Amino acid sequence: MNNKKNATFKFPPPRTMSEFIYNNLKEAIMNNELKANQRINERELSKAFQVSRTPVREAVLMLAAEGFVKIDSYRRAIVKEVTFEELSEIIQVMGALDGLAMELVIGNLSPEEIKKLEDITRKMKKYYETNSVEKFMQLNVSFHNKLWSNVPNKYLREMLYLARDHKERYTYARLYAYKKLGSMEKSMKQHEEILDAIKAKDKSKLKSLMVRHRNVLLESAKDKKKIKKYLMDENKV
Repeated sequence: MNNKKNATFKFPPPRTMSEFIYNNLKEAIMNNELKANQRINERELSKAFQVSRTPVREAVLMLAAEGFVKIDSYRRAIVKEVTFEELSEIIQVMGALDGLAMELVIGNLSPEEIKKLEDITRKMKKYYETNSVEKFMQLNVSFHNKLWSNVPNKYLREMLYLARDHKERYTYARLYAYKKLGSMEKSMKQHEEILDAIKAKDKSKLKSLMVRHRNVLLESAKDKKKIKKYLMDENKV
């Protein structure tokens, strides 16, 4: 098991046993407890959850449909490997989705919601100043979740949350970036600028800031090899 402290996500209450198993497996993958290239043994899971293999299989297929698991030619389920190229694609997609989300959300935020964003930003500043990287990252997630919760398009929200879940598999590389590459300082400054754009209801600036903000981790090409090495460490079972 990996002892990294990731952001905690609250999945919706499961309606079926397959959803319950799916939620548990997905959280284990996102927290790197089920590691990349590790086989998911349906027989063992059915015993662990005390169910037949049918709901386990359904849960695995749900994860495969979302891209967290791959099914090989022998119909074995294997946790999908993480790569720098995939991280780059996820960041690109999140930038585009966030741009659309900001167009929709900027006129949908009440003064109370903006105050909550201010409070989160103020706490982030405290953790930035004390170099508390993991707490800073958790609040970073909270900031964006708060914004997304006010997006009036539920399908866009679902796409954003799915992209976020994939990005969270790269926590090791992101921790490295925040600790070693000066990304936390850039992120902090951008969050303050994003908050100012929200208050000013400046859609154009907010969209531009959000795309730049998503690229913080990938900005320094000279560190690509180092980030790739840390991704390789995440892929080790």
